[in-house]
Amino acid sequence: MSKKKQTHLRGERGQAFSDKIRGIPLEQLLCVSLDISKYFHVVMIHNGLGEIVTSTFEIDIFQSGFEQLGQAVDQAINQTQAQVVLVGMEPTGHYFENLARHLHQRPRPVTLINSYAVKQNREQHMMRRQKTDPIDVAAIGDLLRRGEGSLFQPVSGVYLQLQHLDRVRLGKVKMQTMLKNQIIGHLDRLFPGLVLVGKEAKGRYQPLFATDFWECQTMQHLIRVCPDPRQLAAMSPQELRTAFHDHQFKLGPKTAPKIIAYAQKVLWPDEELITIRSELLQHDLLLLEAVESRLADLETRLTALLPQTPYPIWTKLKGLSDIQVASLAAAIGDPAHYTHARQVFRRSGLVSGRADSGVRQNQGKGQPIVKTGDVYLRRALMNALDTFLLHQPVLYRYYSQLKLTKPEWVARVATARRALGILWATLRDQHSTTLIFKTEADM
Repeated sequence: MSKKKQTHLRGERGQAFSDKIRGIPLEQLLCVSLDISKYFHVVMIHNGLGEIVTSTFEIDIFQSGFEQLGQAVDQAINQTQAQVVLVGMEPTGHYFENLARHLHQRPRPVTLINSYAVKQNREQHMMRRQKTDPIDVAAIGDLLRRGEGSLFQPVSGVYLQLQHLDRVRLGKVKMQTMLKNQIIGHLDRLFPGLVLVGKEAKGRYQPLFATDFWECQTMQHLIRVCPDPRQLAAMSPQELRTAFHDHQFKLGPKTAPKIIAYAQKVLWPDEELITIRSELLQHDLLLLEAVESRLADLETRLTALLPQTPYPIWTKLKGLSDIQVASLAAAIGDPAHYTHARQVFRRSGLVSGRADSGVRQNQGKGQPIVKTGDVYLRRALMNALDTFLLHQPVLYRYYSQLKLTKPEWVARVATARRALGILWATLRDQHSTTLIFKTEADM
């Protein structure tokens, strides 16, 4: 099958923009550029030549600000006899969404200008170290009049529910991780050596239980019944078993002496420290239970919404859980908004030619790495890739071959792109065997 001939320097997007403004004098091409902030927005209106029609002004985030913007645009249209109006803004956090949705309904199609592109535009104009609202809004406008950016497509219906449920879920996952780390910190002070993390620690010492701490039910019960090694060391096996039974927990006759013996060899902490940390530990354990309960509710709601979309076909693939699929569906949105997988991958901001891990370029010595694209989509893709590689041999072989000649992060991003292409074909065909029977030659 022959490759489609490119008709524009910037591909399909560039051609679409050219078709939109063809034959229109640049003086009648009106650009409305907005620099979005949390509590106010900066606006500049100019024509296609870059000539300012309405100088920079601020609008508030209320209805009055939206009406002020509409009046300014209407005046500029009358002044310039504009035939085409372009509205562009930088997608700052979630603060742009409400204004963009109202403009879209007016209707005023909104173009989202990538934050990294705005930064690069400032540097092209020798403003690397200058960053003010007027400079930013001018950079946004310059990119807008050149046809850069992507069209804002508001999420609605089931995809709106999926998106917001998943974003809250991700927040709860962060809370869960934070609380678990905090609980480990309590136990490191209360009961040194109870939790051994990593191969080095487990190689040096014999852990109380071989099972991972968070997966070991007996350990979870122990820190709720008696996390104090001093008290444990003074108990008899029967007393410890009774304490477990009083909390409706089970403890076998062989395990109780083992726990007591372990507590007796610990270098006991200060009694006052044990008192305060035991109290804090119990509070955090209760909070963790509440967070995990809420997390389970959110996951139930997400998986219940999934059948209302075409994405359930992905749940039939080895390596993708229902929650991973729901998270991908929430991040990607309605597949009807895309014509091919490249558009989805481009939105993620993943680039195999640039390291996207860490905070600085050149192994931590260079400029800060600027994350482009949709962070939720990027996270969902890379999370899915981690388990996908464990269950899809063809994809793993592709990844392994790339690692022979390329850095690991380049191989990971390139493999994510390949996986997304195959996933997209699976979604399009609604056949779960698309990935399983794919051969290296086909890939």
